Amino acid sequence: MKNSFKIVVAFILFIQCVITSYAQNEMQKSIDTYCNNEKNFFYTSVAVSVRDLESEKIIAEYNANRSMTPASIVKLYTSAAALSMLGDDFRFKTTIGYTGSIDKNGTLTGDVVVIGGGDPTTGSKFFPSTKSFIDTIVKTVTDAGILKIRGRVVIDCSLYKDEKESIPKTWLFDDYGKEYAAGVFPVSFQDNIYQISIKTGNKGEITGLTDSTETNITLTESASEDSTILLHSNADDQLVKITGYLPPNRNEYVVRSAMPSPPDVLGMELHQAFFKKGLVQYTHEYRISKKSVNVNVLKEIYSPQLQYIVGIMNYYSSNNYAEHLVKYLGYKEKGSGTFSDGAVTVISYFKKLGVKSGGTAIYDGSGLSRTNLINANHMSEFLVKEYAAAGGKNSSFYRSLPTSGRTGTLRSFPFSSNLVDKIHAKTGSMTGVRNMAGYMETKSGKMVSFCVMFNGFFDSDHKMKEKQAKILEMIYNNY
Repeated sequence: MKNSFKIVVAFILFIQCVITSYAQNEMQKSIDTYCNNEKNFFYTSVAVSVRDLESEKIIAEYNANRSMTPASIVKLYTSAAALSMLGDDFRFKTTIGYTGSIDKNGTLTGDVVVIGGGDPTTGSKFFPSTKSFIDTIVKTVTDAGILKIRGRVVIDCSLYKDEKESIPKTWLFDDYGKEYAAGVFPVSFQDNIYQISIKTGNKGEITGLTDSTETNITLTESASEDSTILLHSNADDQLVKITGYLPPNRNEYVVRSAMPSPPDVLGMELHQAFFKKGLVQYTHEYRISKKSVNVNVLKEIYSPQLQYIVGIMNYYSSNNYAEHLVKYLGYKEKGSGTFSDGAVTVISYFKKLGVKSGGTAIYDGSGLSRTNLINANHMSEFLVKEYAAAGGKNSSFYRSLPTSGRTGTLRSFPFSSNLVDKIHAKTGSMTGVRNMAGYMETKSGKMVSFCVMFNGFFDSDHKMKEKQAKILEMIYNNY
């Protein structure tokens, strides 16, 4: 009887292996046939890698070792490294303090100091609890019994050693100043983005601002052409230039750009808030300090937990949050706070996971750099290793990923009904780049990691999305 039982078990396992092998062959055949015969792929670099989460083996691949531009799927690496090295519950800290002394009349002979701790969420639109950042500081000062300030507002930006490196050196100059390319500073404010509202009249009439924002911006005349407007700035320059066309006859046309210097904006806003409370004279000034300031601590303000910051980052594909994380990792692990040290720290995390695939070069945290290179096999292996290390579906990493047909960048993706809720993944796109990487529950209920990359295409982005969805459908149906 025992021998008969062993024979039955062995036969069942054999059948399962045959079925799995057949499914793998069918998937590989489908992907090969499609990628080799799709006419719009003739000039396009296409790469696919699919791995079984349980066995960790590759079950289908196509050009999977070809290094390509990853765009925002780099955020998968940044997310995992940050959550592992800092912890789900990690919170950034901003310290409020003062120098000098407070007399019996409530007069501070000294400065009010805000010490930056690298928090990207201060005043952020994504976290309502942080939007009252300035009010919190004012209340902290008045609660300490300070009624007059005979000094200045000081913004301590000494956290990172390389004080001039607010954006990665590998970013394209054309991206400087754009809303999606905001700089990283020890002190951030309102996602490091500002907006202006412009009122336009008839064609040929001079435009005007609808609010009281003080700027050095020269506005173009209204035009009847397509409304395209670009804002250009340099990280080391306070001057922002607007070029392009404005639509006519708009009471309010909003344009957004990266703040050239968020610490300066915070300093001015905080000084104004103190002035309205009668704490300072209008002629008093704020100051940015590149050196550490010793203070009497009044309050420590903490960010939301890292797991929620990563959730926002991957849901909205926030470049700013990603660059804050990679820069802070450089500070935490290397003591410097440079983007290059942060990128090296992320790469070192691959070794901790035991990822063996090579062909990867990372220079920033968001994927905006065109010099980043990864290959599909590296990404699919990384995702397998991270799934096991982080704790599977219950991990903050997995839960941060958009869901097919439901959330984030996957909400409006052209998936078939079969794939709704079956994919948790991150997209990555820029001109000529359309990638996706993440996890899928296939038709049979098995879990796989995958990476599908298109580089250098000439078709529309929507068409490439459809082609990507078609490949994902093949993976779903054939395993």
